[in-house]
Amino acid sequence: MTVTALIFAGGKSRRMGEDKATMFGGVDRLCEVLERAGIERIVVLAGSEERVSLFGQEAVADPEGAEGLHQVVHWAWERFEGPLLLVPCDAFLLNVAAVEFLLQHTTDGAVPLDQKGQRQPLFAVIPADAFLPENASSVGDLVSAIPSVNPGPHAEAFTNFNTPAEVLHHREARRLA
Repeated sequence: MTVTALIFAGGKSRRMGEDKATMFGGVDRLCEVLERAGIERIVVLAGSEERVSLFGQEAVADPEGAEGLHQVVHWAWERFEGPLLLVPCDAFLLNVAAVEFLLQHTTDGAVPLDQKGQRQPLFAVIPADAFLPENASSVGDLVSAIPSVNPGPHAEAFTNFNTPAEVLHHREARRLA
């Protein structure tokens, strides 16, 4: 199965206070993880046109008029062939084993559960033949018909970070360098 990974790196990182796309190895680390897991095509969704040049990988600006990440994902799903793997740039704990597990459990697509059993739509695998409602109001709504998968011992890898306090919590637990 040829999968295209989309790394979301266009956010403002307001709550974090610094660009999450550059923290803890940033997009470069995520690309390495994805490549080691067998992903052949990785596209960085850079947000604005000005951010495209920040990334050494294939990067594209979000489409004009997109009013949310859900619209960017829908646009990308129509643009890129094959299944899509969504990856937020603040996936600081994502590792090869977790990506491989997710890809092995994606016959009908997959939305991994985190350690609390909550769906993590920003890590979804969207099959090429998925139905993505055009009237969705969030990424969660967009992938609502895609089944959940419990990644068991890999659940922590599907954590994303929004604030310095969340980073500190994981550092204190020695899960984040």
